[in-house]
Parts: sequence; C-alpha cells; structure tokens
Amino acid sequence: MKEILEPLKEYSKYQERFDELVDATYEHLVKTSHIDVKQNQETVKKFNDADGLFRAERKKLNVQKNLKSFLIFLSVAAGIAIIIGALMLYGAIKVGTSVFAGVLTLSIGAVVMVAAILIITLVINKKIKLLKESAKQLKENADSILQEAWKQMEPLNSLFSSDITHDLVNSLDTIIHIDNYYSVLHEVYLNKYFKFPYFSEDDSTTTNMIVGTIAKNPFVIAREVEMEMGTKVYEGSLVVTWTETRRDSKGNVQTVTHSQTLVATVSRPCPYYNDETFLVYANEAAPNLNFSRSPQAKNKDDKQIERMVKRGERKLSKLVQDDMKHGDGSFVAMSDTEFDILFGAFDRDNETQFRLLFTPLAQRNTIDLIKDSPYDDDFYFIKKGKINTVLAHHADNWQMLAGRDFASYSVDISRELFANYNKDFFKHLYFMLAPLLNIPLYQQLLPNDMSFDLSSETNIAAREAELMANILPAEFLANADSATRAIYKIKYKPSIGAVDNIMIFASSFGITPRVEYVPRIAGNGRMYSVPVYWDEYFPLECTTEALLFDANGLNNEKYSELVRLLQENDVANGGKSAIAECSGIMIVLPKEGVANELANKINTILKTKDLKAQKEKRILFMAAIHELIKNQHLFD
Repeated sequence: MKEILEPLKEYSKYQERFDELVDATYEHLVKTSHIDVKQNQETVKKFNDADGLFRAERKKLNVQKNLKSFLIFLSVAAGIAIIIGALMLYGAIKVGTSVFAGVLTLSIGAVVMVAAILIITLVINKKIKLLKESAKQLKENADSILQEAWKQMEPLNSLFSSDITHDLVNSLDTIIHIDNYYSVLHEVYLNKYFKFPYFSEDDSTTTNMIVGTIAKNPFVIAREVEMEMGTKVYEGSLVVTWTETRRDSKGNVQTVTHSQTLVATVSRPCPYYNDETFLVYANEAAPNLNFSRSPQAKNKDDKQIERMVKRGERKLSKLVQDDMKHGDGSFVAMSDTEFDILFGAFDRDNETQFRLLFTPLAQRNTIDLIKDSPYDDDFYFIKKGKINTVLAHHADNWQMLAGRDFASYSVDISRELFANYNKDFFKHLYFMLAPLLNIPLYQQLLPNDMSFDLSSETNIAAREAELMANILPAEFLANADSATRAIYKIKYKPSIGAVDNIMIFASSFGITPRVEYVPRIAGNGRMYSVPVYWDEYFPLECTTEALLFDANGLNNEKYSELVRLLQENDVANGGKSAIAECSGIMIVLPKEGVANELANKINTILKTKDLKAQKEKRILFMAAIHELIKNQHLFD
C-alpha cells in the first residue's frame, strides 16, 4: 500500500489514474454485457426523433387549447356585451334618446359570440381531436422505441453494482481502503475501543455513510439530518384609514383622508432540519491531545493571507504571554508561524503530542491544503483523544450514495452518469480525507491488536439500519399528517437468524394554522388589532416494523428468487415499493402478521450465500480492468 506523503501535490496523479480506471471499467462492462453499442445509439436517435415529433405535436395541441380558451373567454365577454347593449337599448328607448350605441354594442357582441362559437365547434374542436389522436400515436411510438432501448441496455444495466466504486478506489493500492458498508464489526470495534456511539443523537438520523480505513485505522464519513427547535417570526399587516377635517389658509374646511399600514410580528416555536456531513477517524496517535480548528483563510487570496499571517504573529505572541501570566505556561508557538496562524489550533492542550503529529512535512502539507485546495479553506478539524472529526462545507454537495444509479436506456447517457459520479466521488473522498492524510503519522501507525469481543446480537449496525430506513419512501414510515421531514430511530427486536427484525420510529411535526391579533396604535391615536397568521407545530409519531438483512454473496438466480419473494410481500401502494437495497443490504416492510414467516423464507435463501466466490469475482473483475489499462498504455 502506497503512502500519500504530499496529498495536495499528489492529487492530480491519483485523480488521473482513477479517471483512467473509471473509463476502462465502463468499457469493460460494455464488453462483458455484449450489448450492441451502435445499435443502441441508433435506437436512441430514433427515440429522440420520435420524442421530438411528439413534443412538437403536443405543442401544437397546447396552442389550439389556448386558442380555444381565449375564444371561450371572448364569447363570454361578447355575451356580457350583448346584455349591456340590450340594457343600453332599453334605456335609450325608454328615455327617447339615440339607440345607436346600444344597437352597436349588442350587434358587435352577437357577431363576436356567434363567430367564436362557430370557430370553436367547426374548426378548433376538430383540430384538437386530430392533434390528440396524432399526439397519442406519436407518444405510443416513442414509448415503444424507448422500451426497445431499455431492453437493449438490460444486460449492461444488470452489471452495475454498488461495490464498483469501492473497488475502483481500492484498486489504486494506496493506504485508503473503502469497505462495502458499515458492518457490526465496525460498530462494535469503534464503540468498544474508541467510544464512538452506536446510534446518532436522539434528534438526528443517518442518511448516508461511507466507511473504510487509512492504514487499517477505521474512518466513517456520515451524513446526518438533525432536527433542532428554534423560533420563526411571522408578520402580519393591516391597512387602516381615517379622515380629519382642518381649515386651510383661507379658512375653508377641508377633509383629509389618511392611510397607514400597521405591521405586527409574533415569534413561535418551529423545527429546523439541517444536513451535516462529517468524517470520524480513529487513530491511537497522540492519544492525550485535544484541539479544534475552523477555517481561517476562506475566500482570501495570497496577499490577504500574507497580511493575516503578519497580524496573526502579534496575536500569537500575545497568546504566549497571556498563557505565561494567567495559564500554565504550556502553550508554545510553532516555529512555522504561518502554520500556527492558518491552522489556528490555539486551544491545543498537549504541545509535545501536537508536535508529534504536525511534523515539518505535516505543517507544510496543511498550509498547502489551506491555500490551494480546490474547495478553498472550508474544513473544521476537531481532535478529542483518539477520535478525529473533520467537517467540510464541500461535502454537503457530495452525492455519496445517492448518485449510484447508472442504469439508462442510452449507453452514452449511462457512460456519462458512470464517469461523472465516480470521478466526483473520488475527488470528494480525497479532499475529505486530506486533512488527515497531511499527517504522515496517521498513515504509519497501525492499530494494535484488540482483545475485545466483537460479536453482536444484531446482523446489521444501528447506523446502517437508520440509513436504510431513510432510503424508503417517507409515506411508508412517517405519519400521514406530517408537514415536515421525519427523524427515524431504530429499536431492535430479537433477530430471526440472519434477519434483523426492527421497529422504525418516525418523529415529525404536523401544522395547525393559527391567528393572533396584536394591538397596534395608528397615527390617529386609536388602537387596532393586527392579524398575524402563524403555524403551530405539534409532534407526530409513527412506528413501523421492518426486516433488515445482508444479501451480499447471492448468485444471480438466488438474488432474483429473493426479490420475487420480497415483492410478493411488498406493502407497496401508489406505484412506490417498500423494498430498498444499498451496498447489498436490504430492507422490506412486511405485510401485517407475516414478518416471522417471511424472515424464515429469507433465511432459507441467505444460506446459499458464497462470499468467497463473490470476493474472487471482484478480484478477477479489477484484474481485468488493470490489464485493459496496461494494454492501452502499451498500444499508446
């Protein structure tokens, strides 16, 4: 495994190598699937042409529908004109005045109404009918071609799996290794030795996770949704008018009308939901060191950073003096003051261990990252003993697991999806890990052999279970009256063999509209009640039973059998399924009263798993990719 000693300088090399792997892997998948690329491209072109004709016809149809709506409006207006003309005519006859205006209005209204009705019935309706039939035929033709394209792509789409991206990263043979998912081994190991909690906080739920190791030391990249109660300000207004009388300079009495908009606000409790992505890395290096840093040079150019460092040197000198006078005198500035200022870990509590981590190379790496990262200086770094936590703003835009659906009707679209997702994945992963990779000791210190019992009563880790719950459509889990997002928490029932039986608790809020009348004094001295409409949030709970298990290692035949079994017991409605899969972990909401029976049937299928064969298949797959790249280089 190769160490990455200068992460920022070495990034382009690894990204280029990774991009080659991505492109070669896709071509290998295409070759393995035996799809006819040229035929699919021709079919897609036919579909695009057919879809274009359908859209053009639908546009014509919409034009005629809009014209019909306008003529209907015109006929209604003409009818009103006829009534007005008749009233004008009646009035003119009654008082003996000219009837010309009434006759003209009535006549024009009648002509317009008759013309509009005739155009609608004799022309527009026929065109609409013909265009509807034509559009329907064109749509059916386009759908038929699209279905053919999907069928052509089926062999390739079936080869896409969630572990391809992990294998691509691992094939670079660096000290970074990605695991398939967050297993109970990760869960128990991190909890027992590093005190990393089994569950997220009560008001949080895990929506995404990537797990792996740096030099065999575990890291977890997680995205959580956190609910926090805050307040929301609601505003209402009321327009009031009043009249005043006064005399002008000539003594005449005048009436003046005043108008004023009265504004009132009320503050009421409101839940807020925040997505946060963070990295947790467990390493025994510098176990008694604690510190924190936040971005210091964000949105600053080189000259601004230079001025900031000069000002910071004075601040640093003052910190040392203050610590000598009022502290324990343990704070010692680093010899490289630029690093000290830009990293900004002034709350560090163990100078010896801080220097053990941040050697001259580590300092220089960190300065380079802060100054020249493609994401700017956007990372937070907190160390508490053996646990390192990194948060970075750029990670909030990382698709993580969400973009792994590469299936398409078009080989060209699929290729683009595959390339964009994987290349972006590596870039985000690399720079999420970069603050840690900057420290050589974190790549050199291997974990000690642990004597802890890593067994577990469950098959799937709690945070992984939360993740799986979040993949399911919300309508299956959250209260039907929910007006907000739901926070999912998990409680385990006794497992049934290799299947975990869990209860998913969904917490959300409903809304009751309220109004409050707030007194306000207007300019006339009177008190008015200004209505302020606000929302009262009330808590909602919903509990759902689910089955959760690891389906990795099943051959295609057994996996298909498993999917058929789950579909037969799916509580799906409205076209959405209550079955979800991610990295081989599956979750299903069973029909009422069949959970145990279904779990036993699932267990029967899971007994056929062959993890060894699966691993060998993945090794052969990546070996083929490397050979393909090697041959390409020889050819070039």
